[in-house]
Amino acid sequence: MTILFCSGHGDALCEPKPGAFVPFADPDKNALEAEVFWRAKDFHRVVSAYIRHGRDVGFGGIISLAEVRCRKTLLKAVDGEQHLLFRDRCRVAQVRCVGADILAKPFALELVVDGFPEIDAYHRLVRRLADIYRNGTVGGPQGRWTVEATRHRDALAALDLRAFGWSYREIAIFLHGARAVREDWTNPNQSMKNRVIRSVKRGFRLMNGGYRTLLV
Repeated sequence: MTILFCSGHGDALCEPKPGAFVPFADPDKNALEAEVFWRAKDFHRVVSAYIRHGRDVGFGGIISLAEVRCRKTLLKAVDGEQHLLFRDRCRVAQVRCVGADILAKPFALELVVDGFPEIDAYHRLVRRLADIYRNGTVGGPQGRWTVEATRHRDALAALDLRAFGWSYREIAIFLHGARAVREDWTNPNQSMKNRVIRSVKRGFRLMNGGYRTLLV
């Protein structure tokens, strides 16, 4: 597990060891590799939890980080607040932790229901956290893309390719393969062509601020 130490309140500088200050979000890494921590007030997809020593009386499940198989990063702030980042190959879950030192072995994780009674979004966050913790896969046992994730993936790919000057047909070949395009592109209902056009439009909407809806 990677451990980072924050140098101050609200400060974006953290250090892997005293005296070696570096930004904790490494600019040399891509979005799937960089360790990005959000303040809970700025990002509504942070789960809050209270930490206590496993031997103390209370609620919550007993956890040993050594037994968690996913990638883990711990950020410790000077005010005692701790943030855990759980990550698998394409998902991430951030847990804001207060209470006992999270390095205690083992510790109890008592989840806090923020925003009650509006708990639908919270339920999805906890489900994602549990899936990553249990080493679950995306979209079921075969690890397939969900419909929503596929739409976002195709939209971002179509946006980039259109910006490079690719035609809709060329984008369709990239997204769906040459064989599928040969069979369906000239279909009278133009379903594939319309799907590609929608992906391009969705990509531009995301680029022009629509991505913000994914943060709440």
